[in-house]
Formats: sequence, structure tokens, C-alpha cells
Amino acid sequence: MSGGRGGQGGVGAVSRRAALGGLGAAAVAYAVLGPRGARDVPPGRVVIDYWEKWTGQEGRAMQSIVDEFNATQDRIFVRYFSMSTIEQKAMVSIAGGDPPDVLGLWSFATPTFAESAGLLAMDDLNDAFGTEIAADFRARYGDTRWVFDPERYTKPAWDFCRYKGLSWGAVSTCSSMALYYNRGLFREVGLDPDRPPRTIEEMDEASERLTSFGGDGRVERAGFVHREPGWWDWIWGYFFGGTLLSGDGRRALAGSAENVRGFEWLQSYPERIGRTRLLAFQSGFGNYNSLQQPFLAGQVGMVLHGPFLANVIQLFRPDLDYAAVPFPVASSIYDPAAPIALLEADTLCIPRGCKHPREAFEFVSFVQRGEVLERLASAHAKPSPLAEVSDSFVRTHLNRSIAMHNGLMGSPRAFVKPQTRVWPQYESEFIAGMGAMWDLRVGAAEELRGIEARAGAAGRRGGSVTSVATATGHWPSGGREPGAVHERPRRCHTGPGRSPCRAERVASRVAVHQPVAGRVCRLPAAPRRDDAVLQPHRVQRARAADLRGD
Repeated sequence: MSGGRGGQGGVGAVSRRAALGGLGAAAVAYAVLGPRGARDVPPGRVVIDYWEKWTGQEGRAMQSIVDEFNATQDRIFVRYFSMSTIEQKAMVSIAGGDPPDVLGLWSFATPTFAESAGLLAMDDLNDAFGTEIAADFRARYGDTRWVFDPERYTKPAWDFCRYKGLSWGAVSTCSSMALYYNRGLFREVGLDPDRPPRTIEEMDEASERLTSFGGDGRVERAGFVHREPGWWDWIWGYFFGGTLLSGDGRRALAGSAENVRGFEWLQSYPERIGRTRLLAFQSGFGNYNSLQQPFLAGQVGMVLHGPFLANVIQLFRPDLDYAAVPFPVASSIYDPAAPIALLEADTLCIPRGCKHPREAFEFVSFVQRGEVLERLASAHAKPSPLAEVSDSFVRTHLNRSIAMHNGLMGSPRAFVKPQTRVWPQYESEFIAGMGAMWDLRVGAAEELRGIEARAGAAGRRGGSVTSVATATGHWPSGGREPGAVHERPRRCHTGPGRSPCRAERVASRVAVHQPVAGRVCRLPAAPRRDDAVLQPHRVQRARAADLRGD
């Protein structure tokens, strides 16, 4: 990796007992009873703990990678732990001075953790240990190219972990969202399954033909439902040319004309089908990981989804005739050479204050090896983060549309969630407002203007952002200019007139508000702008020496 460096400075004097107070029952049990599998650790190895959010098929796939790493060398042993609410537990463990050695996060968490001084910069780790580990990989695996070379990755995959010129992690898997459609249902209603919709207008036509009603007027099948699965409530303006944050990161743009058109298009579906009928229809949807999932059950003909849907199809309905294509866009901005698609990624990070940074970096480097990344991506039914993929990766991939997904990764109009530390609060405004828009209690333009006024998703002086959230997830405007950044964090309380939550009382400084154990609490402060973390060249050699223990 090129560029800057992150320091190892403290993140706040928090006692171990106080930090554990915010972890909840599962994490307390972990701390008290110790990690599972401890008896299986071979003697004489350095043990590193790896916290991850994956379960099921995805968790088993990563466990197999961990097992392979443990078997191919005799110095390090990785223990894998899957847990929920990983971001909150990770923040508290870092504040308490007892984090895991490796942490699996979502890419959109990068700004929050980086500015809260919660992670070590991969650039520092590479300076300190990269040469030694690269030589070891050449001898052990025959690798001729060091893994942390930006030319190996697609640009989005490399940029997922970049923030203010530094790399704060490495991509483990990535996803590109697309339109999945049921080819069998297309044929049934006279649509050409080899010519899926390309524009919003074509999609509306296909959806109307796919939608059917029973004799009593109930919806029996819908062509498309924006709230299935409902994981990206904020996305719809992008397909009309919109965006949510200005290029300089200083202004929230939720209320732009393009976003309004996107959400008015969304509202046209309950208006046309009938709000009450559509809500009743949705109430009968089954669980995602089941044969009763609406797309698998034939209740919806098209869905906006990620490549990982192929794993569920393979598990519950492998005979389903489906395909995936870039999501349709407004006809005025249609360009087949530059599809619009949301990209997301899972990342591997190394928390500040971990016990074994060198060993953690070696494991993360192992996962970045080409054959390992391809195997993990295949098991997750996802595209590769690498610029070049093997022929066998596409030929044997579980997802029959993987070549299309790989193409989306390189599209010039592909986009990611806004890179701001206040993104969780910005998104929560869309989640809160979506219900009112979907059941037509408020117009799209009015609601989006309100979201923009409350969001405050702007950065000042180089993109450094602070945020304020209440326990309900809504941000007080405080009389500030709509859409402007809240420049000073306020005290966080569990409710009106109540005392601060426990995690807030024990944290030494305010940074960004995050929910811990169901409450909103303070976490350690972001570095000052003159901190070494944000001025890497000043401390490049010193930080690498610190990590090596020189």
C-alpha cells in the first residue's frame, strides 16, 4: 500500500469492567468464559482472535479459510468468532483496550472507525511487516507478487477501505446490486426472458404485466416491490441520476430533483396497485433464508438484490430459472456501457490496541492472496475484488450471472454508500421516512426535504465530520441551516432529563454516537486534524518502527 500511516495512540482511558458493561450478554459470556475452541490450540503458537459477522454458509466458508491458514504454517493460530452487532461490540472493546486482533466490518463503517482512531492503518503495517511476510509467502506459497498492490484490485475494491488517503482495511468480499428476474414468469406473461427491462419505463411495463390479482381483488403476485427485501431504502434516486452527498462532502442532497423523481416513482407502485392491498400482500412474505422467500416462492417477479441471493436459490430452489442484469434507469440517462449499481464490501481490519498486529497482518495478507479471495467469493456467490479473475472462477461460479456482476464492479457509474462517518444516522432517516412514503402518508418531495434538513451530512475542513443522534435515531436540527453539518457533538442521554448512558460516562471524549446495548452512547474522540493519523508523512518511519517494536 502506498501513502500514509496511522499511529497507535490511545483511544480513551476506559476500564475493562466498564467496557464490558456495554457488550451485552453474549460478549460478557465471551469475556467471562473465554473463547470457544481454546483447548484445540496447538502448543507454542501465537493465538489471534478474529471477530466476524458472518453465519451459515458464509461463516463456514471463512472458517475453512481460517483452517487452511492454520494448517499451512506452524507459528500463528487464528480463532474465528461469529457475532451480531459487531460494530458496537468492536467499538466498546477498542475503547476498553481489549479488542480482537482482526475485525470483519462493512466498508461503510470505515470513516467512523478511522476518525475515531479505532483502527491501525494498513499502510503502517505494510511498512513494518510487508517485506518480511512477502518473502515468507514466496517461500511458502510460491507467490511472485505481493498482495497489497493496488493494481491487483478493481478501483472500487481498493477504494472501499481508503479514507483521507489511508487504507484502514482490506476487502474480503464485495457485492454489486442488480435486478434479479424470474425467467419462467416472464415467459408465462408473454415477456421475452432474453430481453429484460433496461429502463424504468420498460420495468414499469414488465411489472404491470407480471402483477396479478385474485377474484376478491387481493394481490396474488407483484412484478416488483421496492420494499422487498427493503435493505436499501435510500437508493432509488440514484437510478434517476441522483446522489445523496455533494462531491466535496459538505452538503446533504436528499431533496434534489433527481432523488424526488426516484421516490415519486417508488410511490407510483402503491398508488397504482393500492396502498392497502400492497401492504396486505407484503405481510405474507416469508423469511429470506427459506423457500417462502417472495422471489423463490414466485410472489414477485423481479427484485433488487445482491449476488449472494444465488446461494439461497441454490439451497432452496436450485431449479429456478432466473437471471440478473443491471438495474434499470431513467431512459434519459440510460447508457449500456456505464450501468448504475450500488457496490458494497466486507472488510478485514486490525483494531488499534490489538495484542498481535504483526500476526494479524499476516493473516489478512493470506486472505488477500488471489486463489483465497476467489474461493471465498465463490462460496459467497459474489464477484471478485480483483482486476483479473481466473477462467475457472467464472466457469464454475455458483451465480450464473457472475460475469455481469464482475462488470458492474468496473462501471464508471457504480457507487458506494456515502463516505461519511454520519452515514448510519443519514440512513436511519430514510428508514424512518420510508414507511410514511410507502403507505402514502407523505409526499416524496416533502419527506426528502425533511431528511435533508435533519441529515447534516456535511464535512468541514477536509471532510472531517461529527454527528449528533438521539436515542430515537432522529437528529435535532437545533436551528442550524438545513443540510449543514452539526459541528459540535452534544451530550447523549438515554431520554429527556435522564443521565447519560453508562458507556458515555466511562468514555473519556466524544467522537461519534453509536448504539450500544440499545442506547446511543459516546465513543472515543476522532483524531485532531494535526494528529499523526491524518498527517501520515510526518510519522511514516516512526509508526512502522513502533509496530515492529524497534
